Amino acid sequence: MIFELAVFHPDSVAIAQACKVSRIELCDNYAVGGLTPSIDNFIAVRKIFEGPIMVMIRPRAGDFICDDDLINQMVEEIKEFDNLGADGFVFGCLNANKSVNASQLDLLVNASNKKLTTFHRAIDEVLDYEAGLQTLINCGVSNLLTTAGAASALQGKLTIESMINRFGTQLNFIAGGGVRSNNVSDLLMNSNITQIHSAAITQKENFIADEEEVRKIIEIVNYA
Repeated sequence: MIFELAVFHPDSVAIAQACKVSRIELCDNYAVGGLTPSIDNFIAVRKIFEGPIMVMIRPRAGDFICDDDLINQMVEEIKEFDNLGADGFVFGCLNANKSVNASQLDLLVNASNKKLTTFHRAIDEVLDYEAGLQTLINCGVSNLLTTAGAASALQGKLTIESMINRFGTQLNFIAGGGVRSNNVSDLLMNSNITQIHSAAITQKENFIADEEEVRKIIEIVNYA
């Protein structure tokens, strides 16, 4: 079982290391759902956290419709973090009709230098979810972070399980969205879900992961 901790504050990194979380997703700006972190932040985190670091590549808040300039910026950010030792990248790009933009996604995956790639929860805005998954597979995306279009991962559990049954040999599914210690047991019970994602933030005024919450999630995950 893989537990990925979304990290939005430097203090969360030490917690991730102390708790031995499987992997972190490094982001900036929790309030808007995550943006590209600074280079200095990544360098500092790389010195502390020994496990894999997935870097959010999202230069601006708002929708996931990207023009050529924005995609070019994302490609350059991927290359820069790749050179600094990132283990993978998290991104998403949609068309105006709420489908995955395959041509732009190809550019981002190719820039990732064969490292892990995660298509983030932009997928949950896609109108034809299964067609969106097929586009990710065709473009060579490694992972998908999703609630399957539901308000939370728990509410989307049945659809996530169904999609794992259908596409799980071609795409790794990460259940994320509202995952907390008080519901992760229900999410994983009698389930084929093997990867979960949470920021474990309980005090939103500081955006720091709650160490007790992280430990509770890990304890439950270890016995799932």
